[in-house]
Amino acid sequence: MSAQPPKWHIETTLVHGAATADGHTGATLPPVNLTTAFDFARAEDMEAVFSGRQEAPYYSRMGNPTVEALERRVTEICGGAGTLALASGMSAITTGLLGLLRAGDELIASPYLFGGSYTLFTRTLPDLGITVHLLDPANRDAWEARIGPKTRALFLEAVANPAMVVPDLAAFRALAQRHGLPLLLDASLLTPLLYDGAAAPADVLFFSATKYLAGPASTIAGLVVDTGRFPWHESPRHDFAEFKGAGQGAYLARLRRQLMAAVGPCLSPMSAFLLLNGLETLSLRLERQCDNAERCAAFLREHPKVHEVRYPGLPDHPAHALSQAQYRGRFGAVLALALADKAACFRFLNALRLVRRSTNLGDTRSLAIHPASTIYGTFWKHEQEQAGVTEGLIRFSLGIEHPADILADLEQALATV
Repeated sequence: MSAQPPKWHIETTLVHGAATADGHTGATLPPVNLTTAFDFARAEDMEAVFSGRQEAPYYSRMGNPTVEALERRVTEICGGAGTLALASGMSAITTGLLGLLRAGDELIASPYLFGGSYTLFTRTLPDLGITVHLLDPANRDAWEARIGPKTRALFLEAVANPAMVVPDLAAFRALAQRHGLPLLLDASLLTPLLYDGAAAPADVLFFSATKYLAGPASTIAGLVVDTGRFPWHESPRHDFAEFKGAGQGAYLARLRRQLMAAVGPCLSPMSAFLLLNGLETLSLRLERQCDNAERCAAFLREHPKVHEVRYPGLPDHPAHALSQAQYRGRFGAVLALALADKAACFRFLNALRLVRRSTNLGDTRSLAIHPASTIYGTFWKHEQEQAGVTEGLIRFSLGIEHPADILADLEQALATV
């Protein structure tokens, strides 16, 4: 391969970034290192690696060459300082937060959260002695007033799932900087392709790599990306004394060397291999999926049986212009629609012939789900409302099928409502 130019377009970096060809055989795809342990020539080398003075794989729970190839590729795509790949999106968020929060600490977050994150914030973290304040991102004054000496981070979803709320990330970045706090962002619905770090700066990115990256829902994985903006080793709000030797990399060093060692949410090498393959076609798939979402949103908005359509790509969405500016001019491939009630939703879902009834999103197939009876089914009514979930809401994730076939399926299903 010829020398890399100073700056590739992101579509090219998805394919060629952080080259992973096998140096021994010339294979264009990296080998899948299905191994637990690694051999060392000398005891001194093993000591240097375990102490952190030397980088090399020594146990696959802590690092594997195939997983590291994925981490390098994602870091380059995001223009970040480093990436940690984990077993799921929720393990990425949980591990990333436990690297910052201790008993007695506080986190401020939006209430517009994916169901797993909402459960983590309202049940699991409080059980560990961590206080989470859920505040509407439309009211930044309330966020500023809530920040106190025990606050350790601010957390948002780039596009809330399924509420489709979009926060002003530049404004939240400025708020975080004024108080010496890191801004944490779940950008799963955008993928690294649509997230624009220059227009929508954050300090830590979380991705459920289960969504979109592999393609046809073939594996579960999560990513934590340190964008390199926050001075972890100098922060008076965070104690990274044990990892100060890592400098700006202190945060990821804690996640990898402390939490990965103690909790063990490691990603399998086969999953990393599937994700590396999937990344190469992400730009093609996501372009089709975004186009399908925009067409479906426009169709549903005009249908008399549809009460509401939530999609930032619609011109009358409150955050349409903001989304266009923050997310590379596209609006993602997930939307939500509201019908009269739960019964209408069930009639509609049961009538679908092409669109699958499934809890996932980001698949190559179009998927639909009734969040109130599934993902948020165990939540109290006020918790559902706080997350933007109603009895008449259906969430759609658009796939890569021909748009005419998707629209025809939606039309015939709506005829049963």
